[in-house]
Amino acid sequence: MKKKLLLTVVVCTISATGLSAKDASLSKDAALNIVFVDSFKAMRECKKGVEVGKEIDTLRERASQDIRTRAEMLAKDESDLKSKASMLKQQELAKQERELGKKKRDLEELLREKEEEIKMTMQVKTEELAVKIEEGIVSAAKEKGVDAVIDKMTGRVMYTKDNNKGDITKEAIAFVDRKSDLLAQSKKGPQSTIVAKTDTKAKASAAA
Repeated sequence: MKKKLLLTVVVCTISATGLSAKDASLSKDAALNIVFVDSFKAMRECKKGVEVGKEIDTLRERASQDIRTRAEMLAKDESDLKSKASMLKQQELAKQERELGKKKRDLEELLREKEEEIKMTMQVKTEELAVKIEEGIVSAAKEKGVDAVIDKMTGRVMYTKDNNKGDITKEAIAFVDRKSDLLAQSKKGPQSTIVAKTDTKAKASAAA
């Protein structure tokens, strides 16, 4: 947690103050080739993505049809029971009402199961598709020889070239070290002044 916090502070500090041209040491010849990609659009529009979308739609429609059919049957059973309730003995009426209640609970449970099935299928298929898309993005980036690829929908860096021209790790470390040294000196300065004043007062008292 402390490491993550320190990294966040470092990044924010560098972003806020910026590295000078001297610190960054990036010439015009070292300009970065950064490209962007819409991973969501790629997932939706690639052939596999379209196929997965149709598969999920089919699964959802089948589940909906099953639920509708069972709900219609349940509604009919409930209507039939109401129409003949006055002709049934109390014990028989109570029995059929209990059976009707069980059918309602079964239908609710079936609805939850279908929803969970669709949710899990979507999750698995989406994760599999995301892996394929990322592999494609990395392959395309290497083929084009770019330094980095950023997902414009999430801001995530999806690829960085090994030893790319924009690595400022050393400069960032030097920047943070300078800030740390300045901070240490600023804290040390006033203390030195206080010690010096105390020594002067002590000498004056001894002379008196």
